[in-house]
Amino acid sequence: MRSKVIIRVIKGLFLTGLFLLQAMPVKGQLIRVESMLSSDSLMIGEQITYTLRVDAASELELRLPLIQDTLSSSLEVISPFSSDTIALEGRTVIEQAYIITGFESGSQIVPSQEVVYMRGVLIDTARSMPLIINVYDPLVDTTQKIKPIKPPVNTPVSFKEVLPWAAAGLGGLLLVGAAFWMIRRYLKRKSDPEGFSQKPLEPAHVVAFRDLDKLKEEKIWTKGKVKHYYTRLTEITRHYIERQYDIPAMESTTDEILQAFRRANPEDQLLDEILKELLELADMVKFAKEDPLPVDNQTNLNNAYIFVQKTYPLFYRVEEKKEAADG
Repeated sequence: MRSKVIIRVIKGLFLTGLFLLQAMPVKGQLIRVESMLSSDSLMIGEQITYTLRVDAASELELRLPLIQDTLSSSLEVISPFSSDTIALEGRTVIEQAYIITGFESGSQIVPSQEVVYMRGVLIDTARSMPLIINVYDPLVDTTQKIKPIKPPVNTPVSFKEVLPWAAAGLGGLLLVGAAFWMIRRYLKRKSDPEGFSQKPLEPAHVVAFRDLDKLKEEKIWTKGKVKHYYTRLTEITRHYIERQYDIPAMESTTDEILQAFRRANPEDQLLDEILKELLELADMVKFAKEDPLPVDNQTNLNNAYIFVQKTYPLFYRVEEKKEAADG
């Protein structure tokens, strides 16, 4: 009995210390590494989310741990769930989430994770706090009698049983047909290359205006989907910038996009401010749970229209000057 009390006291002190460490302010720290669980307990075979979060100064080079099949000898990683990176106010925040499960009952330790960081010649390691997760067996009513095993029942073949085989056969026919079509198309293209020339892609601004019109009609921010709305809005803007200016906007942070756009368009400061306000507010909504006013949502949609409308003719004028200079 005394040993159980001691274990409970130790566990309480551990969780209290973990809470105090997580409650410490991040601002001013060089780097902070923490791990979180979506639940502190699970039944054997049940799946929960494990998240590793790194909040570090932007000048640091980071080497994150490689989490593959297991977290420990008794906790397995089913698959990666999500990965987000954001740069705000001189700091970089990285969140990596994984779906995990366990098949051994009892209190399990989720080990700490090490993040190697470098600044100049300085190389050091930051660690997250270990976590405790309780894995329990399924509840079984032992007061009930064990029932005998039922004998097999002879039933006619049902449509559900035939359907997978029929689908597999149809899929095989489709694959054979697709292969035949591709071979025939290749032979025709080889014999008549001019007839199979690629159609030109739609201009970037045409695609952007069409996607913005669709987003405007949906008005998903009025349905409580503010984060999804800003995700869509920034994806449209990033796709446009990537195609129009050849900037890898889909893979870049907000600061990297703004710097690249200023180099490509150094004359119009208003466009730079519109783009900065749009991307930074979207980052705050997606990662800092900012809740903008409805008027801000409409304003940022209008700003996206203005940005595309003002930049695409400017881009074409620059290209015409280059062609004239080359000629």
